[in-house]
Amino acid sequence: MAIDPATLKAVAKVATTVLSDEKGRRIILIACLVPFIMILLVLSSPFAIFFSILGGHDESISAISVLNEMKEEFSYSIQQEQSDSSADTIKTIVMGSEDGTLIDNSEDVLIAFAVKYNVTQDDAEQIAVLSDKQVERLKKVYWDMNVFKTTYQTSSKEVVVTTTNGKGEQVSETKTVTTTTKIITIDCLTAKDISEIYGFDEVQNQMIVEMRKSGYGVLMATNDVKTFLTREEIDIINSYIPEGVIIEGDKVVEAAESLVGKVKYFWGGKSLAMGWDERFGTDMEVTSPGSSSTGTIRPFGLDCSGFVTWTFVNAGLAAESIESTIGHGTTAQWNLSTSIPASTAMLGDLAFLATPGTRKVNHIGIVVGRNNDGQILVVHCSSGANNVSIATAESVGFQYYRRPAVLIH
Repeated sequence: MAIDPATLKAVAKVATTVLSDEKGRRIILIACLVPFIMILLVLSSPFAIFFSILGGHDESISAISVLNEMKEEFSYSIQQEQSDSSADTIKTIVMGSEDGTLIDNSEDVLIAFAVKYNVTQDDAEQIAVLSDKQVERLKKVYWDMNVFKTTYQTSSKEVVVTTTNGKGEQVSETKTVTTTTKIITIDCLTAKDISEIYGFDEVQNQMIVEMRKSGYGVLMATNDVKTFLTREEIDIINSYIPEGVIIEGDKVVEAAESLVGKVKYFWGGKSLAMGWDERFGTDMEVTSPGSSSTGTIRPFGLDCSGFVTWTFVNAGLAAESIESTIGHGTTAQWNLSTSIPASTAMLGDLAFLATPGTRKVNHIGIVVGRNNDGQILVVHCSSGANNVSIATAESVGFQYYRRPAVLIH
């Protein structure tokens, strides 16, 4: 196909920007895809959005820079709501967040924008160099995907108040005290969430899957998310394991598979029990915030990271060392493991759906082997499967593989 000089100039400009950016160099180095990236840009692929820049501006201004500004605006708006003095108490709920921290869904915003305006049968746009109009559209997609609402709850209770009258006598009386709680509910949508709102077709939905598989989401990772662990960091983590105790991958798999088909998914479900937890299967209220199931009554079980924690406890880790060895929650479990290629994944390694903090409801599983076709098999506790089950990593969408430090001897 013939490429006009203006397009070539835009491609060269974007390539220069990518190569001059530290994160850009890192992702290219990891993926070894410089020629592939250039081809994608020349062909005006939706993947170009990850490296796009703003037309008519300095090369250092990228689409990611625009999103960073939007994130600051969003955070400021939430802070303003949280500083409301009219309420007695303020409660903030981040939907899909295990620890209540704000989710950075920049990757999903870029994917949704690219699919909406590039993967279309009519009026497809190049997105390597964004015009002012396209920047406004990108901002619109961001605000469509990052929303919050506020509600108020009032509660009254009678309290006994004791005072001293003018005669020095203590007098008790019952008063009704009313308190107001302001609830801020934040929802940072995924590309899949917004696809239903935008009415994406089958091709567009498949492109969301392919763009997520690209792994370029690592560009959005915050500085407190580790890619690799140093030998020193690994030794420190392993120092919490009692002398003589060795955690083996096959023992991890044995413990994980012992719950297959037996334990339901339960948002916020954690257990450090050795063996069967007597609470499993007992109807309990979901008390952890951030899920549509919060407040409902369900059979008690584990969430995905809780399943990983229980498994490693039952593979030999001492319960009191968990926070330092394998961690509670997907973010901690990511940071207490180190990145490995999918081709080297072994028994007991961890599989992640997304980089921590970049997606609502991240997901984690444990590698248990490969099927006859060589596909990686993962055991996980999923709300979709509604219990602990084994599936191919590809069918679930796992794309990052990490080796827990406790398995590195």
